[in-house]
Amino acid sequence: MSKLGEIFKAAGVSEISIITIIQKLKNNPIEAMTAIQALNLPNDTVQNIMGTVMMNPKAIEELAFELGLDDKDVQAIKSKLNQTTEM
Repeated sequence: MSKLGEIFKAAGVSEISIITIIQKLKNNPIEAMTAIQALNLPNDTVQNIMGTVMMNPKAIEELAFELGLDDKDVQAIKSKLNQTTEM
């Protein structure tokens, strides 16, 4: 299991919720952050998620593949994240 997957699992986040968050990344990364905040996770868990993504930008891609998303979805997510970081 990926590091990001382990963090979500340890926090008791369902696979459906994780997939929803990843799908939101395709449209708007801010929506994904809002969805993470809506889970009411402890601050240290949210910081752990964000730190993992910042240290390993491919963590989201690894988690998406782990959850069965196809390459087309993963590429759309990567494209949207690249657009967001270029602003």
